[in-house]
Amino acid sequence: HFGYYALFLRIHGETQRTINQFNYLIKPHSLQLVNPGAIYSFKDVTNASRTFVLLFNKAFIEEDNLSEKIQESLMEFHRKCQQDIVLDKTQYAHAVAIYEQLSTELRAKNDDYQIVCKMLINQLLVLLKREKLSFGLKQNHTRAEEICAEFLVLIEEYYWQKKSVKEYALLLGVTPKHLSETVKETLRHTALSYIHIRIIKEIQYLLCFGEMSIKQIAYALNFETVSQLGRFFKRHEGMSPKAYRLKHRGVALYDKQNASK
Repeated sequence: HFGYYALFLRIHGETQRTINQFNYLIKPHSLQLVNPGAIYSFKDVTNASRTFVLLFNKAFIEEDNLSEKIQESLMEFHRKCQQDIVLDKTQYAHAVAIYEQLSTELRAKNDDYQIVCKMLINQLLVLLKREKLSFGLKQNHTRAEEICAEFLVLIEEYYWQKKSVKEYALLLGVTPKHLSETVKETLRHTALSYIHIRIIKEIQYLLCFGEMSIKQIAYALNFETVSQLGRFFKRHEGMSPKAYRLKHRGVALYDKQNASK
C-alpha cells in the first residue's frame, strides 16, 4: 500500500506497472502520479531501466504553500484523472530539471529548502495537469467514457464499503442498468467485475502483508461475517483466505524486503 503520493518520471526502459486492479505499460519520458492508498507493484520489461521517484504527503505541500482551495482543486483533479502521460521533449527536459533541482535542495538543506521543494513539487503537479488536459482534449472523450472513468475512481473511494452496481449508480446519478451497459460496452467487462476485482486485490494484500486476522479483514471490508468473506474469496480465487495466506505470505514478504533494498 502507498501511504503517500508518488510521482514517477521514467527516464529510460519500459516497465509493467500495476496500480490496484489495472496494468500499465510505462514507456520512457512517462510521468505518473500514484495516490495514497493504492496497491502498487512494478516489473521492468527491459534490461536498462531508470526512474526518478518523488514521494511526498499532502500535508507537506499544503503547509505554507498554495492556498487550500487551489491545492485541493489540483489534487482532486489528479485523483479523478490517474493515467500516465508521455511528455514531449520540451516538457520532459523541464520535468528532469525539476527533479534534479529537488534532489539538490534535499541534499544541501539550505535555508528555506522545504519551501523551495514544495514549490517544485507543485510545478510538477501543474505540468502533469496541463499535459493530462491536453491529452484529454485531443481524445474527445464521450459521455460513456466519462462515466466509466468516474465509476473507476469511485471504486477506489468506496470498495471497502459499497459492493453493488446499484450503490455506484446512485453516486453517479444514473440507473444501475445504464451503468452496467455503459461499462460493458466501453470497457468490455462488467461493472460488477471491476468492483469485485478491487475488493479481491485488497484482501490479497491484507492477507500477504497485513497483520490483521481474517476476522478483522472481514469486518474492515464490511462483510457481515467471516464466512461471507470466505465464500466471496473462494469463488474468485479457488481457495480459502487462510489457504491463500499460507501459500503466498512468505513469498510476498520476501519479495517486499528485496524490493526495498
